[in-house]
Amino acid sequence: MLNKEIPQQELNKLKMVVLDSDGVSLPRGTDILEKEGSDFYQAVIKTNKITDRLAEKLNRLKKRMKVCVSSGRGLIYLQSMYGKILGEGTILQAENGNLSLIEGRIMQHFEYKEKYFKKLATIREEIKKLPIKGFEPKQFIMSVHAEREIPEVYEIVKRNDPENELKVMWNGEAFDIQKKIVSKGEGLKRLMQELKIQKEETIAIGDRINDKELIEVAGIGISADADKLKADYWTTGEELGGEVLVEYLLKNLNL
Repeated sequence: MLNKEIPQQELNKLKMVVLDSDGVSLPRGTDILEKEGSDFYQAVIKTNKITDRLAEKLNRLKKRMKVCVSSGRGLIYLQSMYGKILGEGTILQAENGNLSLIEGRIMQHFEYKEKYFKKLATIREEIKKLPIKGFEPKQFIMSVHAEREIPEVYEIVKRNDPENELKVMWNGEAFDIQKKIVSKGEGLKRLMQELKIQKEETIAIGDRINDKELIEVAGIGISADADKLKADYWTTGEELGGEVLVEYLLKNLNL
């Protein structure tokens, strides 16, 4: 359920729903095994996939509006996690807004220079010495999985970032290290411009700090965890927040 009803006139305007991934449209939980030697690199990642039940509902909803999954995950993983809904009407937005896959076309929303990647490489070498689980392979942001929040990560980033261009976010199972100007919200804003979709035509749901800008940019913002992310609307109950929202939209739009 939602804490309160969304006015019908606002629902009728919607052209796109934006769903966070982990904790919202599929359960949290990532197992990562990483090994590195002088002449090899190996990474094994196990994560969840969208259920058949939610996929069926989203494919129904796509007849009425576009469905966008906005995640910190890398694009290659999102395509596997959400393969059941790929195709016309589905958009995958990866790495906290850096990239969008729009029906086979990839958009890169932010520019990068070599100096940025050298900085991340230096930070990585220092973080490797900490008690972490491993690094999740990504193009533009660094995700460091750990059993707990490690204060030394913030210190390492600050020491190697004299330009103060980076931010560090802890989501409960990993640190995301990235440019301050990059966010899911800014990525959504640029995606909306590309698709010519207005603010009042979007609804978004998230549950953690990296979703704050996302639900602020959307016309209707919803939290799937009111204790960790504030919003005018939030979901209640044990069911995943993304599924609650999708069911609500299907019912109230007579789909």
